[in-house]
Amino acid sequence: MAFFSFSAPIQGRAAPSLHQRFLVSAGAAGAVIVLLLAFGANLLLGRNAQIRGDARVAEAASRSLLVVSSALDDRVREARVLAMSPEIVAAAREGGARAKALGIVDGPIPELERRFDATRSLDVSPATRAYLRDLLPELEVAEILLTDANGFNAVTSQRSSDFVQNDEAWWQYASRDGLSSADASFDSSAKQTTVSLAAAVRDGSTKVGVLKMAFSAAPLISSLAAAGAGVRIDVIDSLDRVLLSSDSSQTGRTLRGMPTSRIDTTAVTVKREAGNERVVALRANAGRWRVVAHLPQVSIDAQFDTTRMAIIGGAVALLVVLLLLLVSMHQFLLRRITIPARDLAEAAEAVAAGDFSVQLRHTAADDEIGRLSRAVGAMILELKRLAQAIAGSARETSAMSSEITAGSEQMAATAGEIANTASDLSGQATSMAETIASLADSANALQQLAVQLDGGAREGVLRNTALRSLAVENRAGLDASAGALSSLTENVQESAESIEALGSASEEIRSFVTLVRKLARQSKLLALNAAMEAARAGVHGQGFAVVASEVRRLAAMSSDAAEQTETIVKSVLKGINTSRTSADRAVGTAAEVRSATSLASESFSEIERAVAESEAWTATIADASTQTTSLVAEVTRRLQSLAGGTESFAAAMQQVAASSQEQSASTEEIAGAANALGSAAERLSKLVGGLKTADSA
Repeated sequence: MAFFSFSAPIQGRAAPSLHQRFLVSAGAAGAVIVLLLAFGANLLLGRNAQIRGDARVAEAASRSLLVVSSALDDRVREARVLAMSPEIVAAAREGGARAKALGIVDGPIPELERRFDATRSLDVSPATRAYLRDLLPELEVAEILLTDANGFNAVTSQRSSDFVQNDEAWWQYASRDGLSSADASFDSSAKQTTVSLAAAVRDGSTKVGVLKMAFSAAPLISSLAAAGAGVRIDVIDSLDRVLLSSDSSQTGRTLRGMPTSRIDTTAVTVKREAGNERVVALRANAGRWRVVAHLPQVSIDAQFDTTRMAIIGGAVALLVVLLLLLVSMHQFLLRRITIPARDLAEAAEAVAAGDFSVQLRHTAADDEIGRLSRAVGAMILELKRLAQAIAGSARETSAMSSEITAGSEQMAATAGEIANTASDLSGQATSMAETIASLADSANALQQLAVQLDGGAREGVLRNTALRSLAVENRAGLDASAGALSSLTENVQESAESIEALGSASEEIRSFVTLVRKLARQSKLLALNAAMEAARAGVHGQGFAVVASEVRRLAAMSSDAAEQTETIVKSVLKGINTSRTSADRAVGTAAEVRSATSLASESFSEIERAVAESEAWTATIADASTQTTSLVAEVTRRLQSLAGGTESFAAAMQQVAASSQEQSASTEEIAGAANALGSAAERLSKLVGGLKTADSA
């Protein structure tokens, strides 16, 4: 048995040290945290930039809408004031009178256009025309046109394109509603947009004409640029055509992809060729125009590029600080933990290989590593002392095992001689005990036969007594059974009579079923006749036809019920016949059983008398058997006493022989154990001798 087992440490590629894994994990975690913080700050910055950009676009759109709405309101007020001036009212009324005098009211438009192609106006008041021309620069209006109530040009500030205006939408809206919506048109040659609107001219409550004003939208460009404050503002119509723009180069172009149904100032992203834009579109001019404020996403993000670079620089600085901190921690852990732990591991591996001569450097540190180093040094010292003590004990054990082996061999020889002598005496005593035991067995067998004879006689008496009692009880039971069979016979006869009565009733039911069938057939014939009469009566017989149908249905139901009843009656009659046959058999069987019961009662009386005679003879045999059993028991007792004494002597001699053999075997086992102990002490000495200590070195 080996008390110590040492193995050399496994050599292989060195795994990363604990402090290296710790530093790598801490560095990775710190870097991830710094990057997450930088990423989160960048997201917050982008969100803030987006919110501010959207607010800027929404404010620009609201301001621009206010500018456009104010300009249109001013022009509407100017048109209404001018339409109410006396000169305009008088000119419109005069134009209507002239058109009536010329007979051109309701005339064909093409013919009227050809007739007035030269002037395209009635020129009713040169003074009013001069008045309108003087107003053009003051109101910053490009054109003023006055029509009469028929839609013919009465006075124009300059030659217009048409003479008849009643087919134009603006004239119809103004004539009907009193004011038309502002309408814009782009002049591609002049590169400018002209906005026109019309107001009804009234003389009291009478409509006498329509006044149209057309003004250039160029003055609004600077106002839109100021309202946009760096955000591009476009005013587009329903065809996505740019009417006005803070960027004059965009006027007249088509602007696709803009929102069409915005009613609030929420910004949306629109993809453009130059990049994404944040756009807010608001309705103007009764929904006919859209004021669109849009700002490129690049411009929104560019405002915060400096802050974003500062965040990136801060993240890089934190990573550098983290790296320096990790290097410092590496030096500290290497000096205070890794090197001392490595020395302790090498010392432990040397001790595991059986080298107790290893020396540890002394450390005065009071931390966990210092305490562990001092504890390992004390452990190595104690192991060295233990190895020396085990070596001395192994030598002493080897000497003692040699002495034990010699004494055990002498004891084994003496015990062998005693065992041989005891074996001879045991064999002789065993032969004598076998002879006496054979005699005792024969006497014992004789005694058992006597006991069995005595028991058999006594059991015979008991069985005869029980048999007589059983015969008396069975005779009484047979008498009672005979009475019960008589009652059963009477009941069976009454049941047969009831079955006969039930058969008669079933026959009467069959007769009733036959009658019901006849009634059903008669009802069917009656229903058929009724149906024929109803068909002959036509419309007046419809009610009677319904009654006939119900009678036919009732007849069918009666016929079905009669068939089912007949089937059930047949089944009942069949069961009654079977019951009648069974009742007849039961009456015959009861009579036979009553006869057999009478015969059995007489037989049990004879058995009772025979059992009484056998009981007296068995009692005599029992007395004789009792006396024989007593005599055989006395003889058997004396033989068993003699056999027991001989067996005790033989057993004692066998125990002596067995004890001697056991002593001899024990002595041999002690000798074997001593030899094994010596061998173990020898191996232990060799094993301890292989350990290195300071003394052995």
